[in-house]
This record gives sequence, C-alpha cells and structure tokens, in this order.
Amino acid sequence: MMPLTKTYRRSLFATMIVLFIIGTPLLIGYSKGYRLDDALSLIETGGIYLHSDFNDTSVYLDNNFVEHNGAFLRNTYIQDLTPGRRYTIWVEKPGYQSWTKKLRVTANLVTEAGVLMLPTHFVWRHIPATTTVSDGSLLRVGTTTHEVANPAYTAQSERFADDIDQFAVEVATTTLITVRGKKVATTTTSIAYEFPEWLTLFASTTDLAHKDMIREREGIVTWLLNGDLSAAWARTNDPAPYYFCDKLCYSRLSIDWSEPITRYEFFPNRNDIVIIGTERGIYAVELDNRSQRNIQTILEEPNLDFRLDNDGALTVFDGKEYRETSW
Repeated sequence: MMPLTKTYRRSLFATMIVLFIIGTPLLIGYSKGYRLDDALSLIETGGIYLHSDFNDTSVYLDNNFVEHNGAFLRNTYIQDLTPGRRYTIWVEKPGYQSWTKKLRVTANLVTEAGVLMLPTHFVWRHIPATTTVSDGSLLRVGTTTHEVANPAYTAQSERFADDIDQFAVEVATTTLITVRGKKVATTTTSIAYEFPEWLTLFASTTDLAHKDMIREREGIVTWLLNGDLSAAWARTNDPAPYYFCDKLCYSRLSIDWSEPITRYEFFPNRNDIVIIGTERGIYAVELDNRSQRNIQTILEEPNLDFRLDNDGALTVFDGKEYRETSW
C-alpha cells in the first residue's frame, strides 16, 4: 500500500479539525438539552427521570404510553420535553397501587422522582398470644394438649415495649443520700440525646433535643411536632435532595395529616418515603411535595401500633394480636 501524500494528510487533518470544531459544540448542546426544531431553530428542552425498584410496570406521560419496564431496566428517562410545563407521570402495575406525579420540567435539566408502589393487598402472618402444646406422645392414648404463652408473641411484646429514639441514650446518675446517719448511693436513669459531630450544629440551631421521635437517614432529619411530621436537610454543605427543590429549594418539608401522627419510620432503603401511623391506619407517604403527595395504604384499622425490622419486615399490633408482613 502506497503511503499517503503530504497534501492528502494535510487535507484529512484539516477535515478532522473542522469536524471537531463543529461537532463538539453540537454534542455538548445535545447533552444539555438543546435541539433543532422543524424550522432548524435551536430550542431548549428538558427531561424527566424516574427512579424505580419495581419491574413490569407501565409508564404514561400525560395519558400517553411511554414504555413497559421489564425485569432489569426499571428506571425511565423521558427527554425532549418542553420547559416550563408540568407533565403528569403515571406508573401502574397489576396488583399494586398506582403512582402518579405532576412534575415541572426545567430547560437543560433533568427532573427526578422516585416511584413508590405497594401491593393492593398485603399478606399478613398472625402471631397469637398463646400456642397449643401436647403432653406426651400423640401415639399414646391419653395425650392432652393445653395453651401456653407463645414465645414469638412474648418477643414482640418486649420489642414493642423497648422503644427509644434513634439518638436517645439512658444516662445513669448516682447520688449519695444520708439514711439513719449513713451515706447510701442511689441511682436514677434519665433520657438524653447524643448527636454525631456533623449534626451538632443543626441540632443546636433547631433545638432538636426537645423534639419528639427524632430520626435521621442519609442527611434527612425528621421529627414530630404537635402530631405533624417535619423533615429537614441537615447536611447544609451538600446539595439538598431533588425533592426539596422545585422552582426554589426549601430547607424543610412537613406532612400535616388530618389527625395526629402517632408514629413513623423511614421506608426500607428510601429517605424520601415514611411509614406513618394514625388513629385510622398505617400508610406510606412521600416527603416529596412538588405536587400532591402519593399516599399508599398499608393497613386501615383503628389505633394500630407498628415496628419496622432492619430487614424491612413490618409488624403491627392492634392491642391483642401481632401481625407481620413484608414488601
């Protein structure tokens, strides 16, 4: 093969430079959301990205079908959307409560949201207070049975009774008193709060130690105040999560329920969803208030208490019986 001539090499080099000069801005502009319309005018666009842990879902945008997610590709990215508009996103799956959100699209940015879909019917395992045991062998005549305390029920009772806030610690104080002329040591315990170093400034400026039912997950700090739930972004040196921002970013979000919230916990592996208990039942609720919050029912019965395991299993108590379920 003959070597390329010097003139040809120069022409090829000049062509590559021209393509680089023209192509690089086009690629950068495309990545930032710029597009050419039918009149070849440059316009700005935006996009929506849905985080989802659920497979086999159908996604709709303003009542138009977008895609059906399979077992592996669960997230959804919709691009080339008109900035300044609010689009209605709808996600559904058979056997699950649907999720919808109305999101505002901003030019050259991707608007994010996290999908939450819970079963329409949960499967519950009942834990009764007593269980039946047998005396002797079932093969022998005269075997009797009787009711005894259920160990699983006893364990749950102890777990529900041993309830302490995330940052609360028991502090023992020993004092000496004089009894009949002798010094006697007495010990009393009280509850105090110990916050990690990164949280101390936020805790002092918000008087956090005097709030009820304090929780923290991934920089989101939550507490109850007068039966309502407050959530704040405490890592002030870092950008706030997307659901704290719409046109502006807010330092605090709140869930003002129709009746007092008696208990809440963060949803497993999420910092934007909380499970709340009220006198009417137990629900999963979004912190994201960029449009009407999604509220999904877990169990609608009066005056329930609940606990959430580290593995995500949920246990409820109605005053007589414990029930367990998982997602």
